[in-house]
Amino acid sequence: MAKVKVRLHSGGVLDVLNSDGVRGDIERRTEAIAAAANRMHNAKGYVGDVIRTDRPHGAVRATTRHARRSNAKHNTLLKSLDAGRD
Repeated sequence: MAKVKVRLHSGGVLDVLNSDGVRGDIERRTEAIAAAANRMHNAKGYVGDVIRTDRPHGAVRATTRHARRSNAKHNTLLKSLDAGRD
């Protein structure tokens, strides 16, 4: 079997990573994770955001005191990560 070499064009890869489709997917996943976290342990206060640096990143955070304490006690955000893998 022949060896295959692949060379990536860094500008093209960045264009794909910064596209609206990738941003929409990250936004959908962060909203799903935040919704799953809000359903656990009666802690309404998790919000998902899309942060853009050189490419978009997703972040879910606890905004209320009750949600922060619930996350510290029950690992709510960690347990809700599976909701974003669909």
